[in-house]
Amino acid sequence: MTRLRSRKDPKFQESLHELIEDVRRAFGSGTIPSAAQVPLHLLSYYKESGHFDEGIELWNWLSGKDDAILDPIFVGPAIELLAVYGAGVQYCEDIFERTLGQQKDIGSQYQLQAGAILPDRSKAVTIRGTSTSLLQGILSARLFYGNWRSSYLTLDTAFRLRPTEVVPRILDLFVYERPIFEALPVFFMFCRGGNRVSKVTLTVLLDSLKKLADQTSNQSSKADLVRAMFQAMEAYVGSAGVLDTRHLNILTRAVVCAMPPLPATASTEPPEDDRGILEPVVDLFKQLFKYFAQHNAQPDSITFNGTIPVALSLGYPLFAKILLEDMVVLGLSPNLPTAQSLMTAAGLLRDAELLNTAWTYISESSEGRLPGSSSWRTMTIAARRCGLGSLFEEHSKLLDPEIAPGAETPMQSVDNNSVDLAGLAGTEQGTNYADDAHRFENTCAEMLHVLDRMGKFQPGGFRDVKNYPLDEGTFLAWPDIAEEGWQRKLYDELTQQEDHENRYPMSLDEINDQETPAVSNTGIAFDELRYLNWKTINSLLVQAQAFDKRVEVSTDAAIRDRRASPERRGSKTTNPTAGPRYVVSTAQLETYQQDKYNEKAREIDEDSWRALILRLREPAHEAQTFINTVAPS
Repeated sequence: MTRLRSRKDPKFQESLHELIEDVRRAFGSGTIPSAAQVPLHLLSYYKESGHFDEGIELWNWLSGKDDAILDPIFVGPAIELLAVYGAGVQYCEDIFERTLGQQKDIGSQYQLQAGAILPDRSKAVTIRGTSTSLLQGILSARLFYGNWRSSYLTLDTAFRLRPTEVVPRILDLFVYERPIFEALPVFFMFCRGGNRVSKVTLTVLLDSLKKLADQTSNQSSKADLVRAMFQAMEAYVGSAGVLDTRHLNILTRAVVCAMPPLPATASTEPPEDDRGILEPVVDLFKQLFKYFAQHNAQPDSITFNGTIPVALSLGYPLFAKILLEDMVVLGLSPNLPTAQSLMTAAGLLRDAELLNTAWTYISESSEGRLPGSSSWRTMTIAARRCGLGSLFEEHSKLLDPEIAPGAETPMQSVDNNSVDLAGLAGTEQGTNYADDAHRFENTCAEMLHVLDRMGKFQPGGFRDVKNYPLDEGTFLAWPDIAEEGWQRKLYDELTQQEDHENRYPMSLDEINDQETPAVSNTGIAFDELRYLNWKTINSLLVQAQAFDKRVEVSTDAAIRDRRASPERRGSKTTNPTAGPRYVVSTAQLETYQQDKYNEKAREIDEDSWRALILRLREPAHEAQTFINTVAPS
C-alpha cells in the first residue's frame, strides 16, 4: 500500500482512489468481512493521500454505531488522521481512553498508562490486547499539538513494552515533529535495541545535519556534525539497515563542506593544495566508495556534481580534478555547472588537458548549440591562465558570426588583473587555517575508523554492542549531569514490582509471559536496555523543556514584532516531502550549544535532580490514577 501511494502518476492515483472507494463501499455494505485490517488500511490511505474528508466520514461511521467496538488496530491511524484534520487534542485523548476502556483485559489497559510497572523488567513480556498502533496514534496527536512531555512519556511506554519492536512510524513522528537535536537521540534509541528504521528516515536525519554543516562557518561545529552523521550511519547499519546512494551523496557533500577553506590570495600563481588535507580526504572518499559498493550502492552523477563545485569554492582545485578522474572511471559525466567549475580548476592549476576535457563536456552538453556566455567567459579566464590563447582562438571562431566588426572578443576583454581566485571562499580573517586543517585531519581519521568498524558488521545483520559499542552522537549529545548511582536508584524505585504504589496485580490470563529471548538482536539484555532507554527519555525531557522555553520566548517576540516565529516551519507534518517542522538553521545550532553549555555548567545535587525528573515525569501518575479509579479492588 505504501509503495502504491508513493507513485506520482496522476492517472494511477485516480484509479487507486476509485479502487479504495469501492473497497470502502463494500466494507460498509458488509460484502467484505468486518476485519480490523480493512479500516486500518483505508484510514491510513486517506491520511497519507490527503483525502481527509473521506477518512473522517469513514471514522464517523465506524465510531457512531450503537454497538461500535473500537479496535486499537485501526483507532491508532484514526487518531492520527483526526489530529491532522484539526479535531483537537482533547477529542483524540477521549477516543484513546474510550478504546482502552473497551479492552477486556484490565492488564492491557494498565500497561498503556504512563508509569505502569512491568511484572519482570528482564523479560520480553507481551500484554494481550495492547497495540503499538494505538500508542502511535495518540503520540502523533500529542506531538502535533505541542504536548512534548506527554509525547516523550508515550515513547517511554512504547519502549518499556516492546524495546525491540517499536514501529518505525513512531521514530518518523519525532524526526518530523521535533528539532533535529531531539530526533537524533530517539534515532539512537531505535538502533540501540535493533528496531527497524527506514531508509527515508536516515536520509532526512543526514540531510538535516548536512544543512547545518553547510550553513555554519564554525569549523569545529562542522566537524562535530560530520562525526554525528557517520555515527548515525553506523548505528543504522548495526540495526540491520541497508544503505543506498542517497546516503552516500549526503555524506560526501558534508565531508567536503567540512574542509577548511584555503587562505584566499590575489596571486596569479597556481594555488598549492595542502597535502595534509588532501591525502586524508581522498583516502576517506575511497573507503566510502568501497564500503557503499559492498552494499550495492555505487556513486552516481549527483555524488560528484554535488562535491566538485564545493571543493573548488573552498580552494581545492586538485581535489576537484581527482574527483573528476573517479567520475570518468565510473562512466559518469559532469553537468554544466560542474564542467564550468572544472574549467576554473584547470585555470588555477594551469592544466591544459583538464581545460580541454571540461570544455568538451560543455560542448557536448550544448547539443549542437553554442555554449552560453558564462561558459565562454570561464573558458577565457582559464585559457589565459594556462597560456592557451591558441585554444581559445580555435574555439572562438564559432563566435565570429555573432561578433560585430571591431568588437572586442571575450579573450581581449579579460586582462591579467581579473585573473585571480575570485569565487573561492578563502579562510575568514581571524581564523587559524593550521588549526582547522589539523582538526579536519583528525575528523577524517575518526571517520575512517568508523568505516573500518562497520566493515566488520554482517551485511543486513545486527551489531553486537559487546564487541562494537554504540557511540550515540557523542559530539552532539545532551550532557548527562546526574551521577550513575542516582539514576539507577531512582529507576529501581519507579520500575520495580515489589510494593510499589503503581503496581497492579496482573493475572496469568492477562500476561503472555512465555520464554521469549530476553536479549536484543544487538546483544543487550532487556533489563539493561530498558534502563538505558529510561535514561534517554529523562535526558530528552530536560532537553525539550529548555527548547520549549526558548520557543516560547521567541514566539512571544515574534508576535510582538508581527513576524513569523524563527523556530517553526508552521504546519503539522504528515508527508516526508514537506520536511521537518522545525527550521534547520545556524541559530538553532548556536542556541542548542548554548543550552548544552548551560546544562553542563549547572550544579545540582541528588535531591534536586530527583525532584526535576519526578516533576518532568509527573504525567506518569496516570498508572496510579488508573489503579485508584478503574481497576477493581
